[in-house]
Amino acid sequence: MSEALTTADIAAAVRRMHACSDAMRDDLNAADRVLGDGDTGMTVASILGAWALAIQTPSSDVGTMLQQLGRETRRATGSSLGSVMAIGLIAAGKAVATPAVDRSAIAAMLDAAADAISERSGASAGDKTILDSVLAVRAAVASEANVTDAAARSLDDFRPREARIGRARMYGAKSAGHDDPGMLAALLLLRAAQS
Repeated sequence: MSEALTTADIAAAVRRMHACSDAMRDDLNAADRVLGDGDTGMTVASILGAWALAIQTPSSDVGTMLQQLGRETRRATGSSLGSVMAIGLIAAGKAVATPAVDRSAIAAMLDAAADAISERSGASAGDKTILDSVLAVRAAVASEANVTDAAARSLDDFRPREARIGRARMYGAKSAGHDDPGMLAALLLLRAAQS
């Protein structure tokens, strides 16, 4: 990760993610067929399409840009994953108002996102949700570790566990051994953003 994250960096990452949306859609739909209704990939593809349009209008600062991406996420889908992503982006955006953010500001943004997601969704650390991915990335930012590796380790760590919240919890013990689709989405988005 570079020392400062700018609106141009975010726009470039969105373009890279959007370019990978077809492959992500198929992988996420397959994962969601096991623990959900099989549409997480379509949800993420819709979100990425909305983001690709949103970045065509320049943002003055990182906070404004993230809040705009959050609003576009909300417009693109009414899914629970989309709602959680929108909540996190808007909260992260409200935490900063500068053209570029350094590592400490990124950590503060991730703290704000995690707090808002937990408060609004009822998820807690360890529930096997995208919140666990956000917390793993937050820890990686603080320790200057690779955020994509952190998301991958989190996914691996939680795979054998039982889901404790959301649609996947209905599967009970059968959710153990399978990837949470939201956590998988976080990893695939990070990989695409850095490709």
